[in-house]
Amino acid sequence: MDQSKFQPARLIPVTGIKGAQDQERRATSALLAVFRIVPDLAWSLLKDAKPHKGAIEAYIEPEIKSGKRTIRPDGLFVTTRGKNTWSALIEVKTGKNELDVHQLTAYLDLCRDNSIDCLITISNEVLNASGEHPTSGIDQRKLKSTKLIHLSWLRVITDCLILSEHDGVEDLEQDQVLSELIRFLQSDASGASEFNDMGASWTEVRDGIKSDTITRPTDELNEIVARYESLTRYAALTMSARLGVTAKEVVPTLAKKDYKKHLNQSSQFTIKNKELVGTISVPGAASQLSMRADLSSGILHCEFDLDAPQDRKNKPRITWILSQLKKAPEETLVRWSYKRARVSESPHSLGNLRDKEYDYELENSREIQSFKIELVSKMGTKRSSGKGSFIDSVVDLYEKTYGEVLQPVKPWSKPAPKLSESVKDLIPEQEES
Repeated sequence: MDQSKFQPARLIPVTGIKGAQDQERRATSALLAVFRIVPDLAWSLLKDAKPHKGAIEAYIEPEIKSGKRTIRPDGLFVTTRGKNTWSALIEVKTGKNELDVHQLTAYLDLCRDNSIDCLITISNEVLNASGEHPTSGIDQRKLKSTKLIHLSWLRVITDCLILSEHDGVEDLEQDQVLSELIRFLQSDASGASEFNDMGASWTEVRDGIKSDTITRPTDELNEIVARYESLTRYAALTMSARLGVTAKEVVPTLAKKDYKKHLNQSSQFTIKNKELVGTISVPGAASQLSMRADLSSGILHCEFDLDAPQDRKNKPRITWILSQLKKAPEETLVRWSYKRARVSESPHSLGNLRDKEYDYELENSREIQSFKIELVSKMGTKRSSGKGSFIDSVVDLYEKTYGEVLQPVKPWSKPAPKLSESVKDLIPEQEES
């Protein structure tokens, strides 16, 4: 028998899934079952809800009375420690299905009437920069007694990968179960997909900004700006999965205080500068990583800033930055700014700066204050993920810039003070008369 052609038996099979209802039931059951077997995954994903860390029980499609009606949510999660019990209802959507405000309202009432602490929603919708729940129209008064937490399937997969590939699971069986969940969620049949669409208005808005036919914020432009912010979060999550640390998108303060105002200002910026912008922060990295998508030229710019050393002259400062970028690609661009200058100098390729015969101007009467390091690439144009897509081109350039340029860089720090050889005693000894 040629066993290489046989289909392996799987703990969580993807075969037999016939539609959205099967996807949701299978995904809910698989995730909650793994919560019981690998509790560290539950604590990681639910940390914002602050559950008690205790013995876990989990149920799918529990029937709960609400007045004269019987409501059946997708799941129920319960954890008990001593006399304390914490519980949460689970509502799951897969594929392109979105959460329904009327359904969530009924579940929030169910939580209130049954002293359930939290409602957890899981779908392919990614949180925007405000951090607010992706479903609009929720009555905020209902959240006074019940927490509402949203997880994207991408976030679930990311935390699974971090726990499995980086933090490690000591128990062999737990590790195998977690690997099976990862394999299941990464299958197209599971309905747990990546961020894979810039929206129906992508081409219209991109071309409108380029041709100056969009002169004020519109609903379509606001949607694209919001999706670009979600794309930045998606890129941060994919980097987190590879790095084993939590990379995050940098969110302006205004986005959390007044998201509509933030979105309007961001759209005005896009109209004026013809750019979509986003920034990712990686713990331990020498700088934040920013992405500018220039819609007029079709070019992506991924860049970061570094302070120049302050203990040497300009030429040695250039030598210092070159030593920091030993393994960076030749096409990496380097530019510097002088103190009190409003704009940076023209960029130079790393290949040219490494060439000892290359001639460039330095104003030695002014001090170099900082460097800007940049990689550029052609922007994908397709709205959906895949070859030639805008989404993939952004994620790929983020990862290339971090991995090949930023990752080895160490920021300059002022050297520790040295002991003086001429001053050895606070009060010199006096010779006897």
